[in-house]
Amino acid sequence: MKKCFDITRLLCLSVLLSVFYFSSVLAAPAGEAPALRVALLLEDAAPDRGWNDLLRQGLEQARKEPGVRTAVVVAPPQGSNGLTQEDIFRAAARQADLVLLSGARLHEILRNNAANFRQTKFGCIDTGIRAANIMCVTFADEQAAFLAGALLSQLHRHGLLPAPRTRAAGDELPLGWLAGEDDPQLKSMLNGFVEGVRLESPGARVINGVAGSYSSPEKGRAKAEELLGLDINALAVLAGRAGLGAVEAAIARGRPLVGVDKDQQFLAPKLMLTSIVKRADRAVFEIVKATARGAFAGNEIITYDLANGGVDIVSPQVWARHAGVRLPAAIERRLAELRLELTRGGIRLPSLRDRTLCNCR
Repeated sequence: MKKCFDITRLLCLSVLLSVFYFSSVLAAPAGEAPALRVALLLEDAAPDRGWNDLLRQGLEQARKEPGVRTAVVVAPPQGSNGLTQEDIFRAAARQADLVLLSGARLHEILRNNAANFRQTKFGCIDTGIRAANIMCVTFADEQAAFLAGALLSQLHRHGLLPAPRTRAAGDELPLGWLAGEDDPQLKSMLNGFVEGVRLESPGARVINGVAGSYSSPEKGRAKAEELLGLDINALAVLAGRAGLGAVEAAIARGRPLVGVDKDQQFLAPKLMLTSIVKRADRAVFEIVKATARGAFAGNEIITYDLANGGVDIVSPQVWARHAGVRLPAAIERRLAELRLELTRGGIRLPSLRDRTLCNCR
């Protein structure tokens, strides 16, 4: 029996037909026990080699759970064929038992509409909205970003992060940070990254740039070119599909990179120093599994951190092997020390996220 469906065709139908379509693809066949109907809302259908792909992977894993039927629904920011993003959200909420979503705009729509769909459960990923029918997973991603920043400073100190030829030796360490949009979820990550860089290199600076889109590789490439033109030593790219254009720009200039969400070494094997990993796939799977087993945790905001393996960085040894570089043992020792301090609370990083967008009870 086919249990996974592409229902993006709903976007060219009216809201009424959308509701019917959800019902038809998520319903269990006649004679079978009612299924848990799960819809994953994405703002962009195209593979991004990062966050959205992880969400899909988590949904695919959850699809294998007994009695779970899944659908992926695209809800672009600008809407589609006369339907607004909120229309698409509401259609999903009417017909699915569990709606999973991520992203600042969808978070706001959830906050404003959850009380209207009290029989529907929602899985909110990457922020907190406290309500009886919402289970949230958020991330202490500032911890992983801190380790990434400290790693870059260590590589610079050991001469493994070469400066562009146009800058004199001994100049302060400038690094680039490229976000897709100016999202609140990225504030803590940027702050953690800067703290990690400056702990090891007090005179370093981080130049922050915003592409203005998570879905346009062209915008990502243009903003990356601007940052690379400032002679930065390395570029951290946190821009979704727009980041793919940024990575191409960095590769063209031979400039080192930091990836995000999953191990992105495959995008630039000799240049991707590390990646800031966030287990969005695990978040999707665990929310679906909890719901299917009657353990849905409404009003809960679960935090993934270094201690529980929900965030981390990819070992720099992966890059070193690809680049043919011998990584000094002192670098990994220092990273292990910092990781221990973060998990024990010896290093405390402020979370600049809103703890919860609202208390909707």
